[in-house]
Amino acid sequence: MTDFPPNGLGGETDPNAWHFSRLGEEGPLPNPVGHTFPLLTHDPDGKWRLVGTGFYINDGGFFVTARHVVEEVLEGNKQRAPLLVLHLHSPSGLFGASECHFRPIAQCWISDSADIALGVAATATHKVTGEAMKNWTWTLSWEKPTDRTLVHTYAFPNHVVVNDGRRIRFAPHAYSGRVISTGEFRDRVMLPFPYIEVDFRIHGAASGGPIICGSYIVGINCTEWPENLDHPPGPGFGVQSLCLADAFLDNVVLPSESSPRRVTFNELVCAGVINVQGYSAPSETALEKGQLVDMTMAATVPFPRVELEQYF
Repeated sequence: MTDFPPNGLGGETDPNAWHFSRLGEEGPLPNPVGHTFPLLTHDPDGKWRLVGTGFYINDGGFFVTARHVVEEVLEGNKQRAPLLVLHLHSPSGLFGASECHFRPIAQCWISDSADIALGVAATATHKVTGEAMKNWTWTLSWEKPTDRTLVHTYAFPNHVVVNDGRRIRFAPHAYSGRVISTGEFRDRVMLPFPYIEVDFRIHGAASGGPIICGSYIVGINCTEWPENLDHPPGPGFGVQSLCLADAFLDNVVLPSESSPRRVTFNELVCAGVINVQGYSAPSETALEKGQLVDMTMAATVPFPRVELEQYF
């Protein structure tokens, strides 16, 4: 694997120190690949590239990422290129050790004020039984971590695209650090929304990945200050999870209903479709902001060969 990034990108956490876990489980997380994933697109020439990271928040395919990740494939509110969830092959991952799965996306809500998006992946079915498959999930939290709280992210920035975009090698990593600050507003250009400032690295394709505090997701990776002559890279910044409060989705059938309709994020939480620790319902005036984008454009070229460098 001579063309694989040999030394990482900087700021990686020792895999033996990964002690964040799925809610209700003890010990280190065995494999975050099951619910945290790369998001890929391709150009008209068939060259695939990684645009960011996403993670599931319910077992039926609802996921969260950064708004700017989704905007990579949009022109205005129209999709111009495919965007797919990639489930990597791994012994304890969702689809097994010998195969990966490219999962289409049905729709995405993107915030009009914060760098956050809520998407719905297409239903994944078992090839033999035809049954709908359920994915692992993270649990969101509306609570803000206090300064100096230990937090982590898990994402896929350490990767290499070879063979003219037809082969991709991934080395997923965790990055750990402390909360520097939180706030409702930092500036009008970069962070005009509730944010979390962290001292771990947020490399480019880590955008959209989870900011994990204990067993909960308190934020989503957005950006970091670039390295310059007077300052090392970082700190990193994320959007607080509570910025999903304005979200809405179409064609959702709630557990107590029989017909699909438009639903708000608040309705999804109240119906138990999405779990949020420390949740508080927004006011009526805060509902249904942002825009909903159809994301059903399919890949038109062969999928790339995918390889995974295991670190767990």
